[in-house]
Amino acid sequence: MIESNLAGGSEGDHKRILEQHAAYLLANSRFDVDMLEGIWSASPEATFFNLNGHTYVGKNQWRRLWKFYVDKLETGEWVPYDMGGVVSGDVAVVWCHRKTTVRWIGSGPGPENLRLDDDYVSRSTMVFRKEDDDWRVVHVHFSEASDASRPGGV
Repeated sequence: MIESNLAGGSEGDHKRILEQHAAYLLANSRFDVDMLEGIWSASPEATFFNLNGHTYVGKNQWRRLWKFYVDKLETGEWVPYDMGGVVSGDVAVVWCHRKTTVRWIGSGPGPENLRLDDDYVSRSTMVFRKEDDDWRVVHVHFSEASDASRPGGV
């Protein structure tokens, strides 16, 4: 399991949350909608900000996106690092950077709003909520990391 710096909660919570995080990265690398069932919350308020810049409300919209991508987009392994987060009661937030490569294999040009055919780093924030004695994802925010100079050298 990837080393992380989670504050709060129990060791059992940490273990399960990190298992769910790893399971999501694996499912994402395959666009495995069946695997997503045990990870994403079925709650209608669950909202996901995708790396493509669009918002998906509810697990079914995310599933439809993956069904579209499964034979058109190929990703490498999503390798997390700089993991951290907090666990408090029935809510946990986990953040990290992720390395990957995304390649368009569909016919025609790929989406304009995705970085394709290049290794890059993205940033991930995932919000988990305890539902029926297990941790489920109710919100994500994914964005591409910048490799430009930081303003003010900070």
